[in-house]
Amino acid sequence: MNTNTTKELLIIRHGQTLWNMEGRMQGRLDSPLSDEGKRQAAQHAEVLERLGGVDHILASPSGRTRETAYIINSRMRVPIDYEEVLMERDCGDWSGLTIDEIRVQHADAWQARERDPYMHRPPGGENVPDLIARVAPLLAEIDRIPEGRIALVTHGVMSRAILTHYLGLLPGESANVRHPNDLFYRLRFTNDALWPEFFRAGAGPIAGLLRSTPDETILRSNASD
Repeated sequence: MNTNTTKELLIIRHGQTLWNMEGRMQGRLDSPLSDEGKRQAAQHAEVLERLGGVDHILASPSGRTRETAYIINSRMRVPIDYEEVLMERDCGDWSGLTIDEIRVQHADAWQARERDPYMHRPPGGENVPDLIARVAPLLAEIDRIPEGRIALVTHGVMSRAILTHYLGLLPGESANVRHPNDLFYRLRFTNDALWPEFFRAGAGPIAGLLRSTPDETILRSNASD
């Protein structure tokens, strides 16, 4: 059992999947973890064990997040609950297609996404503000927990939505955040301040957020809400 006197929220993306390797949109669809994805999940578990474990795991019920959470919890051995609101963005008509296929079959919609990835919804799908609204009630419940270490096993775009919610990221900052499969974020809540950092490929912590343009790392220290 973790004995922290402060609260930590660990935001873990599922390990690499077969569709990740193919550049294929998963959304509400699914594909299994690759061998590398299983290794990444096991490495996350090793780092979490080094940090002192976790008190509770909340996971998306998708197959790839269930598999990741199972591998992690084989070492943590803590309560685990599956929350529908942690599922990935609905990719609508793009679900199951590769990026190249989307560029050809949905050229106008893809160009709209390139112009505004924060607000854009795939045809029949969700955007980042939709995800923030969906997950906000669960995060409000977490906010009421005074201390401990909680792990959220979720997805790439949902991870960005959670970070945007807590850090108050602007749309351009939010769209610039990256969450590869071998990385997890840690948010530390101390004295009404919030400190983001990440662990990648077993190394860390590294202050701030990983960005697609690495000229500077986003680092915020602000009151949580």
